Amino acid sequence: MAFLVSGCGGSRSNSKVDLSGMGPSMNAKRYANLEKIAAKDLKCAEELTPAYLGENQYQMSGCNDEFIYELRCRMGQCSWVPDVRARAEFDLECAKARLKASHLDPVTVGVSGCGKRASYRAIGSTYGVIWTLSSPVTEDVAPAAASTDEEGPAPSDTSRGTPVPTI
Repeated sequence: MAFLVSGCGGSRSNSKVDLSGMGPSMNAKRYANLEKIAAKDLKCAEELTPAYLGENQYQMSGCNDEFIYELRCRMGQCSWVPDVRARAEFDLECAKARLKASHLDPVTVGVSGCGKRASYRAIGSTYGVIWTLSSPVTEDVAPAAASTDEEGPAPSDTSRGTPVPTI
């Protein structure tokens, strides 16, 4: 019974992971929970490779895929926020690996990739956060190319309404 209460149960082992380089909020119990969540998300039974990205963000890799998770704590209660790119992959019709996420504020993230962009808002509590689309999906506008076409219309002098000769 004490084994289950401690939160250390499960089939995965993190004895090979050095938690000292994984940020100030990481401990064995939190890592075990992260590893369990990532194994499910990645659909991966192999050993996962963690990487601390800073600011309580962690990348978990395995089975030729990766997810990014954020550890959020409030009043001693912590939870793992899932990778917003997993949701954006569907909405933006773009592979997760091609998406880039940027924090806009503590609960809003902008995601861009494949010529599209959208913002997402974290909804939920400490015990479960999901991402919901909070803006329309928009197409990125390409900057207007400078016209170098010699046969195009000549620029006009708007003060007199007459063409200005090109040199």
